[in-house]
Formats: sequence, C-alpha cells, structure tokens
Amino acid sequence: MMLQILQKQLDESTQCPLCRASMNWIEAEQFDKEMNYHECISCFHKVFQDNKQNCHCDKCTSERKKLMKETMQQEQRKIKQKTQDVFEYDLNHLSFLNKLFLLGILDELVDEHTGHQEFIDWDQLKYRPISPSYLFQSYLIKQLVKDNVLVAKEFSDSAQQYYINVRLDGYSEPSLFSVTQQLRNWFYENLALGVPFQSSDEVKDTLQLLLYQEIVQFMQFYCRTWGIQIAGNQSFQSFCYRLMESLAVGQIYYLIQNALEYLHQQNALKPRNENFINTNLLKKTLQQYRERALTEKWETTTLPRPYNIPLSKMSEILFYKFLGYDEKIFFQPFWRSWKKIEPRLKFYSLKRCMHCGSNELTVDYDAEDYVSLFCRNCKHQDHYFTQ
Repeated sequence: MMLQILQKQLDESTQCPLCRASMNWIEAEQFDKEMNYHECISCFHKVFQDNKQNCHCDKCTSERKKLMKETMQQEQRKIKQKTQDVFEYDLNHLSFLNKLFLLGILDELVDEHTGHQEFIDWDQLKYRPISPSYLFQSYLIKQLVKDNVLVAKEFSDSAQQYYINVRLDGYSEPSLFSVTQQLRNWFYENLALGVPFQSSDEVKDTLQLLLYQEIVQFMQFYCRTWGIQIAGNQSFQSFCYRLMESLAVGQIYYLIQNALEYLHQQNALKPRNENFINTNLLKKTLQQYRERALTEKWETTTLPRPYNIPLSKMSEILFYKFLGYDEKIFFQPFWRSWKKIEPRLKFYSLKRCMHCGSNELTVDYDAEDYVSLFCRNCKHQDHYFTQ
C-alpha cells in the first residue's frame, strides 16, 4: 500500500485491539486522497476509519491466509462429498473402547429432561476427567476424528465441535440422545439389552489398558506436586503389563511411590520429560526394585487408590457399572480379576438363537448360573447353564 505520511502522533488513549499497546494517529495521503488511521507502535496493526482498507500486519496477513486455506478445504470437501458417499459406521460396529469413551463423554452431557446441543463441543469437555489421562483422551478423540466417526461441525484445522457420524438401528443421523441411550442400555443394563463387545478379549484388552492408564494417572499426580512432567510410552506400558500379571495395581502404586521418592531425593528427575527421560528413569528403577524383590522375596505393600485423585468417567463405567466390580480391581492381580469376569462375558459374546441363529436376544431371566434368552427375531426361547 503506497502511502505518503503527513503526520504521526502518539495517541495513548487508544490501545491496539491485538496486543493492547498504545497506537499512533496517522494522517496520510494515497493518490492525493486523504487517509487517517491508527497504527500500533508494537505490532504495527492498523485500524482504518472507513473499514474499507485491509491491514497488512503479520497477524492480519496470517489470519487471511488461514481463512483462505479453510475456505479451500471447505470447497474441496464439498466436491468430495458430491463424488462419493461418506461412510457411516454402525454404532454396534465401533470398538468396545470407543463405545466406552463416547459414553464417558455423553453420559453427563445428554439427558432426556434437559436441553443439549446435537454436537460434542470438545473445547468445553477436554479438561474433564473422562479418561484417567488427558493425553489418553486427546489420543482417543483424534482417532475418532481420523476414522470419521466424529465429523467436524466447521471446516477448520482448529475445529473443536463434532457431530457423531454413525447409524443406529439402520437409520442415519440419529439424535445424540438416541446414541447416548443405546450406549446406556449396553453398559448399564447388565447385558439384558445387548452387549457392546464382539468378544470377551476385547473387554479384556480395554480393562488392562484402563488399569494401565490409572497407573499413569497416579505417577503424574505424584510428580505434579514437585512441578515435574512425566508420561507413559510404549516401553513403559509393556513393562506395566508384565507387572500386572503378578502384582495388583495397588502394589504397583507402592513401587512407583518409592521409586519416585528416591529419584526426587537424588535430584534425578528433570522438570521437563524430554525424550521421556523421567519415564525411562522410573522404568529402570522399578525394574531394579522388582528384581531385588523377587531375589530377596520381599512382600510388596498394597496402596489403596488415593481418594484425592478424581476417578475418571470411563473407569467408573467399566469397573463398577459394567463389570459390577468393586475396589478389589485395584487390590488383586489382573489375572485373578479377569478369571472372575471372563465366563459370563464369554458366554454372552458367543450366544446365538438355537432356532434361527440370530444374536438379537433379550434376557428373560439371569441367575448366577442359569440364563433364559428370548429371540426378538423368531420369538424362540432358549435356556442355558453358564457354569
């Protein structure tokens, strides 16, 4: 923009709308036409009186480029949608973990008697304890967006509002309440209104993963009081899985507590967990503790889950409501918990109507070792012993 500056004067009564610094009042000419505007003394943002001119400061130029990019993405997506159909997942075909995560988001968000939006506003929810770890729930939401289960409400790289792109009972675009109610039926009705998993192994993997995330949450909570960053990684996860084969989660808490206290006393932990330096130090220390415990036959103490760590929504649903377990989930090795849980889940994942082969079954009666099922397809009734 070719301007001839005639006069420049500091106007401390006017602040820049971007950086709040003072601005200069500029009197100028452009092609013999008078032009007056304010210019920031810090970031050089310009505010014109007639609002017909564009500012070319770095911030405004960047915003225009971003807007052009988003507009182009919007046009490309519209063209793509015209040339091919957008695939919709059946809600029942989502993984057990993703169903659990969606219910963790929606259960307190959607209710029959209160108003709610028909989309998920992740920007308002991302800091809630939906899962044990903030990084874990960030990973889950990104994966759902990548798989097109969640579709951005706006065409933007920074979009945080999503529609759920699923089919329910064969219908497209079900309401958020319908999706939430179906998830509640699966997780809260003791398997009487259907099962949310394809096999019992799917539940086993999710249970083990959630217990591992509880361990990560414990060590992050412990380090936060010292202003120290720590997180899990693939190597640490594999190590914790091996520990869970013989130790309860509460015993792993005890080992981690002692290891972190020792490392903190030695000033070995760094404020930032760059290249997982703190994670790797903790893993190495835990390995040494475990080897020494086995050699010297130590009895590892069990710590209860700290009451001041918030219990995530996913853990509450899975441990206590869906599996009907109690605090023992933290006080005994994983294999012992799973031994009690597996038989009933395995039965329900394999059940089919003996008459027509359908898995659309309703539970008429469910005792500890006896189940009566009613087929919604052919109206046939079957009776089973589960023990």
